[in-house]
Amino acid sequence: MKGKLWFFPFFLSISFFGGWGWMEYYRTCIPNEIQVIAGSKEDFDFSIPASASMETVDQQWTLQYPFTMTAWDTGSYEMKVRLFGIIPLKTVQVEAIEEAYVIPCGTPVGIYMETQGVMVIDTGVITDQNGMETAPAANILQAGDYIQAVNGSLLSDKEQLINAIQESAGQDVVLTVNRNHQAYDVRIRPVQGQDGIYKAGIWVRDDMQGIGTLTYVAENQFGALGHGVNDIDTGKLVELKRGELRKASILGLTPGESGEPGSVSGVVDYSETGVLGTIETNSECGIIGSITEPEHLPEDINQTLVPIGLKQDVHTGTAYLRSNISGQMKDYEIQITELHLGNSHTTKGLEIQVTDPELLALTGGIIQGMSGSPILQDGKLVGAVTHVFVSDSTRGYGVFIEQML
Repeated sequence: MKGKLWFFPFFLSISFFGGWGWMEYYRTCIPNEIQVIAGSKEDFDFSIPASASMETVDQQWTLQYPFTMTAWDTGSYEMKVRLFGIIPLKTVQVEAIEEAYVIPCGTPVGIYMETQGVMVIDTGVITDQNGMETAPAANILQAGDYIQAVNGSLLSDKEQLINAIQESAGQDVVLTVNRNHQAYDVRIRPVQGQDGIYKAGIWVRDDMQGIGTLTYVAENQFGALGHGVNDIDTGKLVELKRGELRKASILGLTPGESGEPGSVSGVVDYSETGVLGTIETNSECGIIGSITEPEHLPEDINQTLVPIGLKQDVHTGTAYLRSNISGQMKDYEIQITELHLGNSHTTKGLEIQVTDPELLALTGGIIQGMSGSPILQDGKLVGAVTHVFVSDSTRGYGVFIEQML
């Protein structure tokens, strides 16, 4: 009897956790958000034992087989998905949008960004005039904090912070800090170092620069990188105060190989004619902004407008990566090997593999600096390169273009 009592709950636990695993798998088969073109028919194939309905437009679908969704007026709608038509599985946000056309680019660009406040990279130890080690900011500030004011005065740059600390003469300074979008006032007492200068033991940064790839231009708007700009030390997404998009030139390439991602070395043009536009948003899926100097755009950008391809338009198989990393704008053949639809805001929605012999000979595949390179399939812009596999430089990830937009 005891054996039976033990076996029954054990069997139930297996069934429960097995069912939960399948539920999670089915959720990943469906995006959190679907975009459709208003006034058109969109084909989908999720192949899961579920049904979906949208009460506001009185439509229902069976998701076990391919189905067609007829778009309606532009707007936002909710689609309820139920496993086996009974168990609530997911609520999908459906956005009906106007058809969009963009110019795929593929040219290297310089990126200059100033942070929203002075960013704390780390805290450190100071040796005072008595030879004692002390850490004034330890357990008060942390990496990723943004110092926005000192003693009530807004900071414009890190020099202003340094001057305020040096002029404190060892008296407390009050710092207004933004941490995880919450404002705090903290108090720190600077220490006089052996060089006679007062310091707070804080490593800070207020700007950064680098080279990436311009993905698209649409009228006076642009998108680049395909992923956000993260601080190299903290790994956190940089909170943007202002930024500039500038022309850049590639000076050399280091091809990638197994275990060693390659890279681009180049120079950013900081002359008056080097500016292309302003960076207005730094998001998980790339940097977005306005082209203010269209006449400065490189001449090798093909000005032909192409439609964007939504997630449901993308399929495994042949696609093309556009880049002028060789000094000449070309479309290189790649394979889209896998699609990940379940996460709405991921920079790894596409898995790709470079197959073009010319690009493989030039770079070994995907290298740092190619982030943002447009991915085209069936005459549409469907995504942008975001990451390279460290173990295999021929393979990498891309973001769906609808998420950048």
